[in-house]
Amino acid sequence: MIALRSTSSCYGVVTQAFHWLTAVLVLVAYVLSKSDRYSLYSAEADGIRRIHETLGVLVFIVVVLRLLWGLIDNMPVRRIRPRWMAMAATFVRFALYVLLISIPTTAVIGTWLEGIPITLIEFDIAPPIVEAREMGQLIMRIHNILGTAILWIAGAHAAAALFHHFYLRDEVFKSMIPSR
Repeated sequence: MIALRSTSSCYGVVTQAFHWLTAVLVLVAYVLSKSDRYSLYSAEADGIRRIHETLGVLVFIVVVLRLLWGLIDNMPVRRIRPRWMAMAATFVRFALYVLLISIPTTAVIGTWLEGIPITLIEFDIAPPIVEAREMGQLIMRIHNILGTAILWIAGAHAAAALFHHFYLRDEVFKSMIPSR
């Protein structure tokens, strides 16, 4: 039987779905963003930009839903591990959530401050704020830095999961994969 909520040893299917959906959305959005910032705003890149920005909005929505779900769902109980390992896991989890919220937020604010609408697949959202191009460009540089940072931190997160699975041979990695 598939458990929607987490058990003492495994994350539930809802948390797993949020986790893996977030990972895929972030990775695809990052890959689509790999070009000159301003060439993304060319007519030729309109489709790619729309997908990238739609994925960013979806990341934000999925993360908010995951945080809300976390209010009614518990994390699996972890076996005793070294204090440094528990602190590192807490730091990385916190950093990922901060980045998952701040990356789409900086994109929206920076884009609007530059006077550019958010372009989703089916419609555009015009800037509801006064244009401040220099501030928008600064925020977009921050957005780009944060976008690179999340890959490094997510990479460390994935490496730690593989370390747990192959070296420590514990249940950490298995607790986040669909039913075995």
